[in-house]
Amino acid sequence: MNKRYELVVAGGGMSGVAAAVAAARQGKRVLLIEQSSMLGGLGTAGLMTMVMTSRKWFYGIGLEILESLRDQGQARWIDDYPVKDYERIPFDAESMKRKLDAVLQESGAEVLLYSRITGVEMQEDHLKALRVSSQVGDFTVEGDVFIDATGDGMLSFLAGEDFDLGDEEGNTQAPTMTAYYAGIDFERYEAFLKTYENGPAIPKVNMIRDLIPKAVADGVVSVCDLHHPGIFRISPCFNVGVMNAGHIYGADCLTPEGLTQATVAGRRMAEEYLNFYRRYVPGFEKAYMTNTCSYLGLRETRRIRGLYTTTFADKAAYRKFPDAVMRFDGGAVSDVHASSADKKAYEAYYKLFTQARETVREDDWAELPYRSLLPAKTKNLLVAGRCLSADREVQGQLRIMGYCFMMGQAAGTAAAIAVNEGKAPRDICVAKLQEKLEEAGVKTR
Repeated sequence: MNKRYELVVAGGGMSGVAAAVAAARQGKRVLLIEQSSMLGGLGTAGLMTMVMTSRKWFYGIGLEILESLRDQGQARWIDDYPVKDYERIPFDAESMKRKLDAVLQESGAEVLLYSRITGVEMQEDHLKALRVSSQVGDFTVEGDVFIDATGDGMLSFLAGEDFDLGDEEGNTQAPTMTAYYAGIDFERYEAFLKTYENGPAIPKVNMIRDLIPKAVADGVVSVCDLHHPGIFRISPCFNVGVMNAGHIYGADCLTPEGLTQATVAGRRMAEEYLNFYRRYVPGFEKAYMTNTCSYLGLRETRRIRGLYTTTFADKAAYRKFPDAVMRFDGGAVSDVHASSADKKAYEAYYKLFTQARETVREDDWAELPYRSLLPAKTKNLLVAGRCLSADREVQGQLRIMGYCFMMGQAAGTAAAIAVNEGKAPRDICVAKLQEKLEEAGVKTR
């Protein structure tokens, strides 16, 4: 069952979907390979059913998908989110699954679910084929151009690309196990949060700083984790919330042993936090957990070394690039979750997330250079999503779903141009790529 395509996309998360759709809409023969049973990655299998994105710089295929869901009553924009440069867009997970299926099919791209990439075939500095394992055995998929949208940078790793992992000691941002809680009285919960409005931070943060240490002392919660993204209501019509809390500190997220341990620990913590809310937070007395995510909420593993590494300094300075492929929020803030439960680690996270936020320029932006989507060695490979070439401070912002959509669209558009012209992606005319993206509604420069 050997196959050949003009573009092969590895990974069916938001960046992979956008990449495949962008190229297929330009008439390319595209295959997207996904190891799980669904598209959407953390947004579906990971139950993080809320797109976090820039309040101002969000364009293209991702916006198109969410606006379509909104028009059908399956997504909504939250107008009062307290962080001024973030947009928060909750959506229905099952609707998103079907929407992503439909968008891929309508574009003409082919999809293989339940298919795991196990190896690559190289010819000097070019990828020639992927080895794929499935229920019918192993087969190969050849391609002209490839995109690594695996999140973990797995395809790039197999191709021999260099990468960075975590901080100087290899510590990565802690993952979380997302869960759904139902039976919540949100009116009582929101009234309770208002009693914490006079603290040093937003009410939810004040509540957690007050109650989590008490819960640890009482034996309800096992780890004193002050960084608690908390409960997000999916829809005002239902009493269901997403619980994104309980960082799994010290998790090794690149080995099967480490992922197994982290996943088991995450499910245990999801129950701990249900008990926490039931015991200490009004409105949760009758709450129950309906399910935990099928895919652990990973924030950081490999960051592939590309032709350019986008840095936090670039972001802080609102730097502009001649080869820009998307805009994103600048300023000296980012969302780098701590690697340990140490209070100083939390304080470092909180400082980075909040420092100078009041000085964020709402009418200015940083730019992502195309070179950060181009691995240093393999000439017919691009990357998109959280494995892009970036330092960890700026990756902490660029990993969110809205930006992953946009990176994927840029990579897919570039791949289509490369196929059309018979060139390596690094050799295409960037001005032509920018023009194509602008025509598709993506602001680049």
